Amino acid sequence: MSSCNEGGKGGEIIAAPPTHLSTWAEIDLSRLQQNYQWLRQRAGVPVMAMVKANAYGHGLLPVATFLQDVAQVDWFGVATPEEGVALRQAGITRPILVLGGFWFGQEAAIVHYDLATTLPDTDYLPALERAASEVGRTVAVHLEIDTGIGRLGLSPDQFAAVLERLKACPHLRLDGLMTHFASADLPGHADFTRDQIRRHTRAVQQARAAGWTPRYIHLANSAGLHAFLPEAAGNLVRVGGLLYGIAGDALSPVFPPPPTQPVLSLHARILGLKRVPAGTPLGYGCTFVTRRPTQVATVPLGYGDGLHRIQSNRGQAMVRGRKVPIIGRVSMDVTMLDVTDVPDVALGNVATFIGSQGAATITAEEYAAVMGSIALEATTALTARVTRCYRTAAMSSAPGGREDAPASARE
Repeated sequence: MSSCNEGGKGGEIIAAPPTHLSTWAEIDLSRLQQNYQWLRQRAGVPVMAMVKANAYGHGLLPVATFLQDVAQVDWFGVATPEEGVALRQAGITRPILVLGGFWFGQEAAIVHYDLATTLPDTDYLPALERAASEVGRTVAVHLEIDTGIGRLGLSPDQFAAVLERLKACPHLRLDGLMTHFASADLPGHADFTRDQIRRHTRAVQQARAAGWTPRYIHLANSAGLHAFLPEAAGNLVRVGGLLYGIAGDALSPVFPPPPTQPVLSLHARILGLKRVPAGTPLGYGCTFVTRRPTQVATVPLGYGDGLHRIQSNRGQAMVRGRKVPIIGRVSMDVTMLDVTDVPDVALGNVATFIGSQGAATITAEEYAAVMGSIALEATTALTARVTRCYRTAAMSSAPGGREDAPASARE
């Protein structure tokens, strides 16, 4: 069985850690499917799987292909027309909504690739109507109402204007009305979220009073799904963070944790080992000076891969089931770890930055907290240089929770 693949429509499945790679992210498709099934059951209505930003760093095409072909997902949500086009060109046939709308000149792609789209402003209507009429097609439009997040949603005046101007656009179909919660993850903001729900309900009533019958009403994101059902259910739910098992970004600790599981883990093999005496400065700027004789492990993961420089002298990894500190500055291509207290450490041992080794765990939320950030920023920051490897079954564990030496060392 092939180990893994950076490209391809669906990626390839790994049965064991890839011995030919020094840095990789594992994407557990079994967990992805389980997460989706639980979310779909909880929602009780069709679910839109958010796959924008390279599926939140998990790999756009492999993830979307798996969700369509295996999990039988209902909808896909993307941020840009380019993402939607990439899905269509890869064979994705499920409905796709471009939540970020489009810019002038992209309307032809919206029409040609059968993408549903939002409209950030009334000025986009003529261009989209013209592109659709030229080829005799109808485009599904989902209007986002700004109920309190203040981004691209339509203000009350803009919404009323769009409803009126749509009457002169026979090739545009008002297919959905949506809004986006600003703080549904915060229990202290529950009243604000419920006010957003009321504002959206009034907008739906306004549209229906004007003679429109949108098929889809959607409000809930991951946090809304978990904390504001049934009032926020609508008949379509958009899920992102919880789909990938990242609950900390979507929910306050006050909320009971959902049974979703993390899908992504991040690994790099030890490429170099050296022992240095106390008083040795390490890395750019000499920001770390050893206080004892130290065993230094260097791994090929740096800020060029998405490991933020803020992790310097702050973050951790796991080696052979033990947490070890990052020492010195994170470089573009490599990072140093203090493995002095790790017994039997050797070249090829796996350093896990997100994930588990034995009883030790570093969640994506914990990894991101070191940077003062959120887990979704951390996963989407992983660059193309980090090969994504996809698996569907639990791996056999070796010391340290992963394979600990390259093939040449085991043979």
